[in-house]
Amino acid sequence: MASPPGMPTPDGARQMRTAFFRAWSDYCDELMRSPEFLETMKQSMAGAVEFRRQLNESLGKMHHEFQGTSRQDVDHLMQSMAHVERRVLNAVEGLSDQLEKVNARLDALEGSAGTGAAGKRPAPKKKAAAKKRVAPKKGAAAKKKAVAPKKRSASRGKKAAPKKKK
Repeated sequence: MASPPGMPTPDGARQMRTAFFRAWSDYCDELMRSPEFLETMKQSMAGAVEFRRQLNESLGKMHHEFQGTSRQDVDHLMQSMAHVERRVLNAVEGLSDQLEKVNARLDALEGSAGTGAAGKRPAPKKKAAAKKRVAPKKGAAAKKKAVAPKKRSASRGKKAAPKKKK
């Protein structure tokens, strides 16, 4: 397909675009590496960090004025909890080590005492289970009570009179 007169060819347009991007890239690279640009960026970053610090400080004051907790309070609390956690874990590890040493000494003492088995502990004695004493039911009356349910009175709130035996 032929290009209209006065218009660049597709290859020519590609070359122009490539040359433009290369020139623009070189210019931006040179600008960003210049000492003036780097100093400006350094000042800008320092300003942003200082602004953030002042914002956090003023928000913390506002939270305290409204008797709330600020981020600094929560951060300090988290640091304290992490410190307590480390101390507890260290103490538990120490107790675990001591328990292992005590178990080793106990095994050595039991092994030297001649328990009959080579270094094994005797099985713990089981306690005898207590037997429940249940009074046996006597006679036919006991069977009736177990089988026949109690009749309820028809009147509410009043207790039914006991039946008379014939």
